[in-house]
Amino acid sequence: MRRTRKARIADAILISDLHLTDRTPVARTDDYQEAQRRKLEFLRKLSEENNNCPILCAGDVFDYWKASPWLCSFAYKYLPELFICIPGQHDLPGHSLDEYPKSALGLMDSVGKLQVIKDWRKPIIENNLFIVGVPYGKLDEFDPKEITFPKGKRKILLLHTLIWLDKRPTWSKGDYTANEILERYAEYFDLIQTGDNHQRFISMKNKSNILVNPGSVMRITADQADFQPRCFLYYAEDNTVKDIDFPIQKNVVTREHIEEKAQKDERIQAYIERMNKDFEMGLSFRRNLEIFFEENNVPKKVREIIWKAMERIN
Repeated sequence: MRRTRKARIADAILISDLHLTDRTPVARTDDYQEAQRRKLEFLRKLSEENNNCPILCAGDVFDYWKASPWLCSFAYKYLPELFICIPGQHDLPGHSLDEYPKSALGLMDSVGKLQVIKDWRKPIIENNLFIVGVPYGKLDEFDPKEITFPKGKRKILLLHTLIWLDKRPTWSKGDYTANEILERYAEYFDLIQTGDNHQRFISMKNKSNILVNPGSVMRITADQADFQPRCFLYYAEDNTVKDIDFPIQKNVVTREHIEEKAQKDERIQAYIERMNKDFEMGLSFRRNLEIFFEENNVPKKVREIIWKAMERIN
């Protein structure tokens, strides 16, 4: 009889940048709230299939810190159990951790819906995982030498700061590459999980330390039309990950709003050019205005306001 291979059980599920919102992004044409619900339901079932393993989120649970009562209720109802995260800048009023208690994430934390690591000096131990979290804006003061690491547990670092895979864009100031983060923290941590960059990538150091940037859970902008959102299963035994596709609905991300804006910009530009040609440069500005008023049937009240404004200028 042929033996069936037993499925591996993951120790954690890695995600970042949920950006829960009650507003439908302009690039989406579907029922966006239902799409968010399906993603959360998928995560819940995936956790259950792996012995109710924790879900680790590297920041930006909410798209805006001041979430509506409806969205808070939605999050309370559908966020999976054993959800561990750090605050991202979208979760914080004024991007300030000091204002955290005022936030929707703070509300979810206070009612015990999720576990939020707000201080890197206060790690969370979950089974065989030792989890250190650095909220947005706190990386400069983070010093792993101040942490007492336990033996026999995988050491995980959650960061919410903009990380690039290879090199920083010319406009990027104060951000890091994956290699720079690994060089700085790999001696302390087996797994570094980062958030903020909505693209997905993995980087390794010496084949023993791994950096995972899961990317965004939702397709939010038009440039993500061909993006396949994924989460990662993490296996502590050998410090490896496996990517898992989120279920998505195709052809619901559009560029139509961008094309419409481009067309509008072209019409405005064409109008300006026509105006430049139609107005005789030898005429005074006042006469050009009179011609414009006549050709466009500008209401008398509007004309009077403009003439009075010109009188004040002159």
